[in-house]
Amino acid sequence: MASSTLIGTTWTVQQLFTGRKYTLPYYQREYAWTEKNVFDLLDDLTSRFLDEFDETHLPKQVSTYKGYFLGPIITSQTEDSSSLVDGQQRLTTLMLLLIQLRHRSKNEKGAPNLDHYIFGDDFGSERFNIDVDERNDAMRALLRDNDFNSANYCTASVRNINDRYNDIADHLSEELKDNKLICFIYWLLNKVIVIEISAPDEDMALEAFETMNDRGMQLSNTDMLKSYLLSKIGDKKHIDEANQFWRERISDLNELYKNAEADFLKVWLRGKYADTIRERRKGATPRDFDEIGTAFHRWVRNNHKTIGLNRAEDYQRFVNQDFKIMSSRWSAIHQACNQLKPGLEHVYYNSIIGITIQDLPIMAAVTPDDNEATFVLKAQLVASYLDLFVARRIVNYWNYNYSTIAYTIFNLAKEIRNLDLESLRAKLLERAHSVKPSFDGTKDFGLNYQNGKRIRYLLARMTSWIEQECGKENRFASYVNRYHKDPYQIEHIWPNKIDLYKGEFDKEEDFGKHRNKFGGLLLLPRSFNTSYGAKPYEYKLPHYYGQNLLAQSLHPRTYEYNTGMYYLIERTGLPFKPYPDGFSKEDIDERQELYQKICEQVWDPDRLLAIEPDGEGNSSSTQPS
Repeated sequence: MASSTLIGTTWTVQQLFTGRKYTLPYYQREYAWTEKNVFDLLDDLTSRFLDEFDETHLPKQVSTYKGYFLGPIITSQTEDSSSLVDGQQRLTTLMLLLIQLRHRSKNEKGAPNLDHYIFGDDFGSERFNIDVDERNDAMRALLRDNDFNSANYCTASVRNINDRYNDIADHLSEELKDNKLICFIYWLLNKVIVIEISAPDEDMALEAFETMNDRGMQLSNTDMLKSYLLSKIGDKKHIDEANQFWRERISDLNELYKNAEADFLKVWLRGKYADTIRERRKGATPRDFDEIGTAFHRWVRNNHKTIGLNRAEDYQRFVNQDFKIMSSRWSAIHQACNQLKPGLEHVYYNSIIGITIQDLPIMAAVTPDDNEATFVLKAQLVASYLDLFVARRIVNYWNYNYSTIAYTIFNLAKEIRNLDLESLRAKLLERAHSVKPSFDGTKDFGLNYQNGKRIRYLLARMTSWIEQECGKENRFASYVNRYHKDPYQIEHIWPNKIDLYKGEFDKEEDFGKHRNKFGGLLLLPRSFNTSYGAKPYEYKLPHYYGQNLLAQSLHPRTYEYNTGMYYLIERTGLPFKPYPDGFSKEDIDERQELYQKICEQVWDPDRLLAIEPDGEGNSSSTQPS
C-alpha cells in the first residue's frame, strides 16, 4: 500500500543513481546553473576531499573521510520513476560530473565502473538515469566524448548542459589523477549525501517545496553586515541615508545575477584586507580568506580595527564612499567579463578562458580614490598579466583552475594592493618577466581530448591579433561564440587519412600525434570543416585563402596582395611563409615554431603592460603591437 505521507531518506550519490530513474515535471524543464554555480560546487567538493586525502591512502581508507551534504531534494513518485520537483540543478550537475570522471578514469586501473550510475540499457541504447527527451542527444554526445554543437538546439537547458560540462572539464582539478582520482570517485559516490523528501503525489511535493522556500527566511551575511555597519554610524539621519543607499546598491548588484552582492563583498574584503589564507593540507586552519568566504559579516566585526573602522565617521565613509565606489568598479568588471569593452578587453579574454578569480587582484589594486581612467588602466594591467600567466600555463599543459592558482593569485593581490599606477605596472612587469613556465613548451603542444577549449581559445586570440595587426577589426568574440549560426571550430590541416602520409609514418599513433600538433591546426567555420575537413591539403588550400588571415597565410597569394601582412612580417620578424606544394611532417614542425613566435608576440609582457590612457578613459599600447 502506497504511503500518503512525506518520507525522508538519506542517500549517497551511489544509492541515488543505482536502479533509479528521474524525470522532470513540465514546469521544471530548464537546467539553468551558471559557470559560477558549477565552480562553487567543484571547489567545495574537491576542497572537502583534499582536506582528508593523504598520498598514502588507498580507496578503502576513504570510508573514514568526512562526508559532504549536498542538500535536500524533493520528489513525487510515478509508476517507474521519481519526478524531480526540486533538486534537478544539483542532480544534473552530478550527472555531468560523473560523465567527466568516467572519461578521466577510463584508463586508471582500479577505477570503479560509473556507467550504471549514469545510464541503463534500454534495448541496446542508453536510457539516462535523469531521463529528459530533449537532452538525450546532448548527453549521448558527452558520453561518447564527441563534439556537440549546441547551436543546433534551441532550448536553454541543452545549451547550458553542454556549457556546464565544458566548465567541469576546465575547472575540475588536474590534481585529481592516478590514485587520487580513484579515491575522489569513491568519496563522491559514498560520502556525498543528499536527503530525499519523497511525496506520494505531485501536489504534496509542491506543497513541501513551497513551504521550504517560503518560510523561515534567515538573515543573510549581507543583512548582518549592514546591521553591524549602520549600528556604528551613530547619528540617526546618517543611518537612514546610509541604509537607503545600501538598499539601492544591493538591489543594483543583484540585477547582475542572484547573490551578486555577496560575491562582491567577499572579493572586496579579500582583495583589500585579507592577509592570510588556509594552507591546502589536511587539518589546516581557516584564515582570513576562508573566513571571509563563509561569514564575512563576522570577520568584519572581529577585524574592524584592521579595516580602519574605529569611529562613527569611519563606518560612514566605509559605506557611503568605499562601498559605493568599489561596488561600482566591481560591476564594471563583471560587465566587461560578458562583453568585449574597449579598454577592458583582457578582462573579457580571461572570462572566456575561465579565470574566475581575476576580480580579486583587480579589486586589490583599485582604490576608491582612483578616477575612471586610472581604474580602467589598473584593471587592464592586472587582467593583461593574468592573461599572460594563463596562456603560458596552457601551452605547457599546466592547470589554472581555481584550486590550483587561488593561493598564487591571493599572494599577487596582496603584492599589488593599493599600488599607484606606475608602481603597479613595475610590479607586474617584474613578475611577468620571471613567471614560469615560458612559451618554450609550445614546441610539444598539441590537441588532446581535454584541451580543445583551450586550443580553440589560443587560436582565436592569435587569429584576431594577426588581423588587428593588419588593420582589421577585433573578431575574437565571433571566433569564440558557440551560438553563432556558423560557429568556429578547430580544423586539422591534415585530414584523418594516414594513407596520404604513408611515407612519413609507420604507426597510426605517431600520425595522430603529429596531426594534432598545434602548428597543424586552424580555426574555421563549422561549414568549412563539414565541406572540406576530410579533403587532402592540396584540395583545401585554395579555399583557405577565403578564410581568416591565419588560414590564408598558407596560400602564396596572401603575400602578394596583402600590405598589412607584409608590414606585420617586416615589423615583427614572424617567419610566415606559404606552403603551395603540400604540407608535410616537417612543415607542421615549421608551423609549430611560427605559432610559438606568434604566442610570444601576442603575450609579450613589454607590450601588454605598456598601455596608456587615450584621453577618453580607454587604454592603448604605447608600443607597436
